[in-house]
Amino acid sequence: MIPYKTFGELFSIGSFHVQAWGLMVAIGFLIGLFVITLEAKRRKLNLDSIYALVLFLFIGGVLGARIGWILTEAPSNLSFMDYLNIWNGGMVSFGGLIGGLIFMAIYAYYKKLNMLTYLDVFAIGIPLGHAIGRVGCYLIGDHLGKETVMPWAILMNGQLTHPIILYEIILLLGIFALMIYMKNKKLPKGSLFMTYLASYSVGRFFIDFFRVDPTYLGLTIAQYACIAFIILSGILLWRKKQ
Repeated sequence: MIPYKTFGELFSIGSFHVQAWGLMVAIGFLIGLFVITLEAKRRKLNLDSIYALVLFLFIGGVLGARIGWILTEAPSNLSFMDYLNIWNGGMVSFGGLIGGLIFMAIYAYYKKLNMLTYLDVFAIGIPLGHAIGRVGCYLIGDHLGKETVMPWAILMNGQLTHPIILYEIILLLGIFALMIYMKNKKLPKGSLFMTYLASYSVGRFFIDFFRVDPTYLGLTIAQYACIAFIILSGILLWRKKQ
């Protein structure tokens, strides 16, 4: 099996506590922003618009991810302050994606920006930032996998389980490599982002079969979201080719 150890609080300065999950999410956000900024400069896009969209993506992403967790995964005995305590974990990635896209779309509409052009730039940085953030999930033992006897299993709660977060990290790094490969090709606007969305949704759909999450008619809530995003991105890619 893979050696495995979880981490909680890494260190504290007075009343300020640094958690492993929160630190990795912050690092992922900054590295993702760095990659997005590099690509925006290469495409000669307005950096002020990029930074504004990043801010709206961050705000909408945090709100959406936390609301998604509260609605689908949060224990029923939490207090109101527990719901606000986001640095201790408790996020749903698809909720963050939906929330971030909504906030970005509102800003782009208000500023009359071509949303698809900017989404293609974000599609390069988001998978890498997401992968680094998922390292935080791995460090705190978040998301339990089903039992397995595979040699890459991890010991969690006294059971050998699938390291589903590692599966997702590998998926996201693969998508990042695909985005790097595709970014210099002449493609219709929005194609890069839709490819990212479809690729992540397909991969996440299959990974969820190894997760210990509640199912409804045999599928998790995330898998239903994956189906919706696969259909949406497929339709939009098909229309771009017409």
